[in-house]
Amino acid sequence: MIMLKSISFRIVIMFVALTLSVIILIGTLMTTGTNKFYQQDFITLMENVLGKNMQSQLEMSISQGAEPHNIYENINTYAVQLGIDSFRNFYILDGKTGKSIHSSNEELAQSLEISPNIIAAMAGRTGAETNSKYMDYALPIHTGNSIGYIIYVKDSKEEPDAILSEIFGIMFQALFLGILVSVLFGIILSKTIISPITSLTTKAKKISSGDFGTIIDVKSKDEIGLLTETFNDMSHELAYTLASLRGENDKLETIFRYMTDGVVAFDELGELIHINPAARKMLDLPEGENIEFEKVFSKDEIAFGQVPFLSKDNTNKITLNRNGKEIRAYLASLNIDGKSGGVVSVLQDITEQQKLELSRREFVANVSHELRTPLTTVKSYAETLKDFLDDDFDKEQFSTFLSVIEGETDRMARLVKDLLILSKLDYGKEQMHMERFNLSNLLADVIKKIKINSDNKNQSLIFEPTNPITNFFGDKDRIEQVLVNIISNAIKYTPEGGEIFVTSMCVYDNAYIKVKDTGLGIPKKDLSHIFERFYRVDKARSRAQGGTGLGLAIAKEIVEAHDGTIEISSVFTKGTEVIIKLPITA
Repeated sequence: MIMLKSISFRIVIMFVALTLSVIILIGTLMTTGTNKFYQQDFITLMENVLGKNMQSQLEMSISQGAEPHNIYENINTYAVQLGIDSFRNFYILDGKTGKSIHSSNEELAQSLEISPNIIAAMAGRTGAETNSKYMDYALPIHTGNSIGYIIYVKDSKEEPDAILSEIFGIMFQALFLGILVSVLFGIILSKTIISPITSLTTKAKKISSGDFGTIIDVKSKDEIGLLTETFNDMSHELAYTLASLRGENDKLETIFRYMTDGVVAFDELGELIHINPAARKMLDLPEGENIEFEKVFSKDEIAFGQVPFLSKDNTNKITLNRNGKEIRAYLASLNIDGKSGGVVSVLQDITEQQKLELSRREFVANVSHELRTPLTTVKSYAETLKDFLDDDFDKEQFSTFLSVIEGETDRMARLVKDLLILSKLDYGKEQMHMERFNLSNLLADVIKKIKINSDNKNQSLIFEPTNPITNFFGDKDRIEQVLVNIISNAIKYTPEGGEIFVTSMCVYDNAYIKVKDTGLGIPKKDLSHIFERFYRVDKARSRAQGGTGLGLAIAKEIVEAHDGTIEISSVFTKGTEVIIKLPITA
């Protein structure tokens, strides 16, 4: 089987096939040409001897009383010219029946068949068509208005067939010799080609084992020589490239070894392919232990099958608790040539960071509780003074001061309220009153309540529900708070005459609510910080609008408390789109 697949065998087969094709083609052309030559020569001879002149002479003789034997004797004088021999005979046939009256071979005349040419002559036409079995020619002789006799010549084709047999014999001899010569030349040519290929194969095996030192001698200037020279150049470049890669790999290995963040990589089967010392220390894994993905990340945290389906620009972020440490893990798929090749994870120890964050939140909660009482008192006194103004005071100015105090007090009260909500959500102390309700109806009610604000700015507030969301399970008041906040923001930051589109739909087990406006939009640099507490894109404008900088943070906390997600995309000066995804618990 190996020999049948070798180049030598294929070259020999190609030469043999080429020889066979040429000889068969020549034989076919010679056979066809010889056969056509004899047929055309027969018809030409017949037309020259038994032409119109012969036909006119015979018809005139018959009109003068000539008998069939006279016609026979007349034709017999042209026997040599017609080539009459043992293979070619002529007959005088009855013009009505086609039966032989006189013949140069009476034995053959008894078995003479009515050929198409005889039938044509009986119809008054000269029959001059040949076929593969024999050659014949029929000349009609008129007697008055009918066909009296037919001059018929028939050749059995034995002579051309004998010549063709000789040709076939010669062709078979040529074919045999041609095959021998083809095999010989094929072997010689294959040896010429295979010898340098063998050298290249030997060199390739050495390269695969890491030996780049051998140089193949270039013995010719043809294509094979050029291939050999190119192979030597490739070997040199490959050696240089591998050396560069080793250097880069050593650099990366050093970086991974001494970086403070942990790095863990797994192949497409979930087997460990790399882990640096920082990751082993964070996860408390001993040296040399065989680690799989499931030993690092439990199925409750993330499944291995989820990560490869992330796009190359996205990562999965999860938090791990290991031995009292809080570790932030970023997971992404390893894409090789456009295909998923495994998973890589970067680990960050955020234990201290979380402690600081917790302290900051506790501080905000304490400050909020301390500020709430005096703010309420200030607001009460301000309202009392406003109701019982003394006529001796500049009432207009005094009223303006009180209005400012009241407005600021309201704003601070809202701030305290928002801080308290966030604090409770952070600590999980905010009780969610879960119930089943029609989310589509809630959204419609929110639109009705808030539409007066959009009407005051001559805005178009359009609600387009795709399908009803009737069996939603969650905290109705908190969800309403999220919807009011998102739609109010869209109205606030959309100029007069703008448009706000609100759509909702139910897809499988999730409810989707989208709020899209044609407002001012959010700059790209601010988009990633939009859910941070107290973060404002335009601080002066936000305060003028009465915002506390906590609305979106509260909305995000409430949505995530329902195991949902909220995403914001925006093009600055073009508009903003908010998509809320909430699971519909069965």
